[in-house]
Amino acid sequence: MAVPEQRALDLIRRQEQLAAERMPLEQHWQEIAELVNPMRADFTLGNGVFPRQAGEKRLQKQYDGTASLAAEQLAAGLWGMITNSANEWFSLQAQDPSLNQEFTARRWLDNASRRMRDAFSAHGGRFYSRVMDLYADLVSFGTGIFYVEEAVGQNAVHYSCRPLMECFIAENDWGDIDTVIRKFSWTARQALQRWGQTCGEKIMKAAEKEPDRKFTFLHGVMPREDIDRQRFDAKGKKWASFYVNLEEKILLAEGGFHEFPYMVPRWSTRSRGVYGDSPAMLALPDVKMLNTMSKTMIVGAQKAVDPPLLATDENAVRGIRTSPGGIIYGGLDANGRRLYEPLLTGGNLNLGLEIEEQRRSAIRESFFHSLMLLVQQPNQTATEVLVRQEEKLRLMGPHLGRLQCEFLDPLINRQFNMMVRAGAFPPSPPVMRDLLKLRVEYVSPLARAQKSSEGTAILRAVEALSPLAQLDPTIMDNIDADAYARAILDAFGAPARILRDPQAVEELRASRGQQQSMQSMLAAAQPMAGAMRDLSQAGLPVKEVADQLDQVMAEPPDQDMPMPVS
Repeated sequence: MAVPEQRALDLIRRQEQLAAERMPLEQHWQEIAELVNPMRADFTLGNGVFPRQAGEKRLQKQYDGTASLAAEQLAAGLWGMITNSANEWFSLQAQDPSLNQEFTARRWLDNASRRMRDAFSAHGGRFYSRVMDLYADLVSFGTGIFYVEEAVGQNAVHYSCRPLMECFIAENDWGDIDTVIRKFSWTARQALQRWGQTCGEKIMKAAEKEPDRKFTFLHGVMPREDIDRQRFDAKGKKWASFYVNLEEKILLAEGGFHEFPYMVPRWSTRSRGVYGDSPAMLALPDVKMLNTMSKTMIVGAQKAVDPPLLATDENAVRGIRTSPGGIIYGGLDANGRRLYEPLLTGGNLNLGLEIEEQRRSAIRESFFHSLMLLVQQPNQTATEVLVRQEEKLRLMGPHLGRLQCEFLDPLINRQFNMMVRAGAFPPSPPVMRDLLKLRVEYVSPLARAQKSSEGTAILRAVEALSPLAQLDPTIMDNIDADAYARAILDAFGAPARILRDPQAVEELRASRGQQQSMQSMLAAAQPMAGAMRDLSQAGLPVKEVADQLDQVMAEPPDQDMPMPVS
């Protein structure tokens, strides 16, 4: 077993190795950040931890904001179409499809899903405010780091998006991220609050006189190699956690997690690296070109609006007044000819603006501008809108699948397990004894839009059968009406709470059948009641009337008399 000092040195050594391996990428990220996401332009400046002062200007290299706006719109679109706080964007389902139709199991799953969504919205919607930063990093740099920490004893969960600048990652043999080492800075006061007297001698001294002095730390989370499953403390947890005081090279704390607390989604990994690729990387040539063109166009427009003057010599322009309304004495010769003329360069500003707009359109499409805004042509039918939307959503399919696999699945799994340990769910019904056999179904607007193609296909099929059904109504016997209704409701994302349990549907139909039977029996009894009234009015004794009525009831009904419905 490694001693604490050795663990601290090992973690420092590994962080330095991971930092050296990704150094070429940091130059690329810095260039993207300066042109697309200036607020994250910290990769190659200073010491890599806190290189900028708060409030420092970061837009000096930008001459056009198209790329920044397109990236912001894509990030906001992902937030609104995947994890929108106003929508039900996921639901828990049993792996066994038959359990999803069982009323008590379905009710428990819906209740658990609702409680999990309430937990994400707790504490002022902390999750939804932090996840927006993740999407911004994802579309800019191709990799986002999201951290979910369980506050044991506080009945709270802390969510945060870690800056990519601070985090160094590594994959396992399956290509999954299983190691994250974060290099960050805290003040002496913050370190004392977290670790107390064990934070280090230098920090203790600084906390007395300079509580806001910053120190650098490492936090490493990785698979535990010496796990002891018989223990219930940190040694028995699957994931190990180490905090190191980097300046004094001492181990501050050792802990563990039941689940990996970091979610590291990547936009794509076509470059075959550990870190992902992003739309900003594909758009970078157009962004650089547009930035250069915008700078040139600004100079050209300034020359066209306020051109330089042509003069015979330097002495001729001394004392010249070029301000609006100014008088230029000596500007004309004795013959009335101008002595000063503006320099007309002959530049074609319209051509430059046209080329700029072409680059802007290319940049917007790199960030899925038309998909996120769902721009449609006017005067389209509902079917045409669905077809266009389906075509566009195919482009987002691979990226949505990766987001679900690397971000949403581990996020919801960790959230569910933390709530189980906290006792946040009611006891599960006996039919659901194994809570590990659950799956997540995503019902966000983007997932619904992709799934709506199935509903469109069903509607088209039934629509095609309608003309034939007018000739031969028996053709519709091929369609299971109940299956058709549930498939349409599921395809278009109808919430589960509006659906009746299949058993309740059968009971409702049985009750409706009984009501129809009673109505038929009452209709059949009306002639009998009339006959009894006529006999009574004729003066016959009540007993004889009753006997004749029993005789009538015993006889088979006429062919024209309605029969009760069974």
